[in-house]
Amino acid sequence: MSKFRLVAPFMVAMLVLTACPAGNTGDGDGDGGGGSSPGASGGGGGEGGSIEVTSLWGGAEAEAFQAVLDAFTEASGVEVEYTSVRQDYNTVLNNRVAQGDPPDVAIIPGVGFLRSFAADDLIIPLADLGIDDAFLQEAYAENLAETGLATGAVDGTAYALMVKLNSKSTVWYRPDLFAEGGYEPPETYDDFIALAEQITADGGTALALGAGDSWTLTDWFESIYIRQAGVEAYDALFSPEGNWTDPSVSEAINTMLELLTDENIAGGKEGALATTFTDGIGLVFSPDAEAQMYYEGGFVGGIAVGDVNPDLVWNETIGFFPFPSVGDGDEDAITIGGDVMGAFTNEPGVAEFMQFLASPEGAAAWVAGGTIITPFAGVEAGDYPDERAQAEAEHVYGAGIARYDGADLLAAGTDLGASLQAIFDDPSILDSQLETFQAEADAAWAEAGS
Repeated sequence: MSKFRLVAPFMVAMLVLTACPAGNTGDGDGDGGGGSSPGASGGGGGEGGSIEVTSLWGGAEAEAFQAVLDAFTEASGVEVEYTSVRQDYNTVLNNRVAQGDPPDVAIIPGVGFLRSFAADDLIIPLADLGIDDAFLQEAYAENLAETGLATGAVDGTAYALMVKLNSKSTVWYRPDLFAEGGYEPPETYDDFIALAEQITADGGTALALGAGDSWTLTDWFESIYIRQAGVEAYDALFSPEGNWTDPSVSEAINTMLELLTDENIAGGKEGALATTFTDGIGLVFSPDAEAQMYYEGGFVGGIAVGDVNPDLVWNETIGFFPFPSVGDGDEDAITIGGDVMGAFTNEPGVAEFMQFLASPEGAAAWVAGGTIITPFAGVEAGDYPDERAQAEAEHVYGAGIARYDGADLLAAGTDLGASLQAIFDDPSILDSQLETFQAEADAAWAEAGS
């Protein structure tokens, strides 16, 4: 796993992405005394019992996670009651925690939630579960361990494990249509624009865009900003000190708008604003596809093959290329997104489960499903079950620098996506909208105590 580095832009609550792991875990007594090795045998205490684990995953993601739960039960003797909340997950979890009836372990829906749970002493520090810094140093892949990003931390205390991730620097495309048109994947953003214009000139449609889901626009902005303005500027922007009226912000948005024009996207801008993320995938990969490229995370591949068109063939009718470099910025940087898990109780079996997630055995069980990329040691690209997953793993592990999805790092109460939707619809309001968002962000950070 070459030179992949994750560095926390700020340590105030870095709950990070997604990964999967494995392995065992000590005695599970949760006394917080020195972490046991993540490579332990996994034989478990064999004491039985049960815990409740809650997430928002369904479909293939839920099936892959169930394999992890089954492996844990086999290793430990602890049964797991898995609850998948597919709608209003944030509200459901928050209400359960507030009412004193939390699940034992749950996916944390956002950094703001993690900060709030930690501030109110509602979530268990990882150290109390036998997962101290030494444990984490050994558990995470070497190229991730030197950073604090792999742990969901608030004010320097780790509360959550990164359990799975996907790249958010993948541009998905139709290799068959590229071959027909004589097109090549672009390496620079200027080439990206030129390619889109050429496809349009040839009578095709270059891009689909699911801008009806505003987070897709935040991903576009982040991928451009980190490459154009650089990693340090990215870290600063998504911190409490972020200056949204800085010229680098408007420059990145204008760079985005150079490509996302009425001519280059299916249905034009109006159509894109009425298109959901999933429907956008269908515009490129369904049997009656309208467009040739779709930018979004590594999870697009699984949705395209699993839900849109099962007849897709890797590197024939579906593939991806890395998001192109932009200007003279950090071309070796990628953005990533994912999920973190935390524990709300320290009941018997909880510490064992959290440690298992961070072990090679747990990682291997999760990776076998082909739905996620793991940050934990003991798994390499060749261990993934198919060419598509292997390609994404190589892409992630080969990146020089990675940063978590910036919009998810902002204080609760901000809505960068809504601001970008408004600007996308009417670029003339760019400056005033950024001023409005600056005030919104300042208020949200102040409310969060940062």
